[in-house]
Amino acid sequence: MNGKRGRREAVGAAWVMVLMLCAPAAEAAPDLLQGRLVYSRLSDGTWQIWQTDLGTGQRTQLTSSAGDKRYPSMTPDGRVTYCTNNQQCYVLDNEHGAVHPLLQELWPLRDVAWSPDETRVAFSKVRTDLVDSANLWVADPSGAARRMLTNQAGIQYNPNWSSDGQRLAYVGGHGYGTYEIYAMDAAGGEPRQLTNNSSHEFLPAWSPDGRRIAFASDASGNYDIWVMAADGSSPTQLTAAPGLDIRPAWSPDGRFIAFTTNRTGTLQIWVVRPDGTDQHVLEQADGGVCDPVWR
Repeated sequence: MNGKRGRREAVGAAWVMVLMLCAPAAEAAPDLLQGRLVYSRLSDGTWQIWQTDLGTGQRTQLTSSAGDKRYPSMTPDGRVTYCTNNQQCYVLDNEHGAVHPLLQELWPLRDVAWSPDETRVAFSKVRTDLVDSANLWVADPSGAARRMLTNQAGIQYNPNWSSDGQRLAYVGGHGYGTYEIYAMDAAGGEPRQLTNNSSHEFLPAWSPDGRRIAFASDASGNYDIWVMAADGSSPTQLTAAPGLDIRPAWSPDGRFIAFTTNRTGTLQIWVVRPDGTDQHVLEQADGGVCDPVWR
């Protein structure tokens, strides 16, 4: 009896193996994108700040007052900063919904970026006595201990912190074809030029591991997303779709880069892997969405 049962079990196991070998291979499960995406969305005629929980898909409108609100950034503890058309910036208290002016006495300013330890804010301060002139500054959130980091002709803007808080990447130039990406110590010092060509490079974004910098460039004749090593070497084009691909933002784990695109005719937020693969839409709305920040 035991012998027959043993033979049946052996035959059954053999058939299971045959079925496994003949069955089509299962598709790999797609990566589940996690975290909090904050962005600008056109809502009832004005740009407002929204957020999406990528884990649940829940969307929340964070602002609703009159006037456009663009270019959000986030403090390390999750509060949202945004700027208005008149180059004033504000911090949104997510817990109570209150809005607080940021660096109001340093107006006009743009491109607010918080240091990883939340003790410093980098920004581009626009000069009112010269046309097309701005320099990078760093201050504490109250506006004290302010320090000008650059003093070059033209516009120095788009500051972005390295994950260790030691360096800043930014864009500097004084007219089309001169805008290049630089990096410098956040404490000040001589900038190092990372790109050098006749195209327009801007909006640098340091990877979470500090090894790479994503940026937008029209070196191919079209604005696309590129990535390079943190020392400026090995620039690689990631996107090549018609239209505008700009404003890269890394996922917290460094596996994806979100960016703004109008390749479909409407502003949307897409993602791409750092090797250029797996491009797909991440966030969209009828009026358009842009300016992603990912935490």
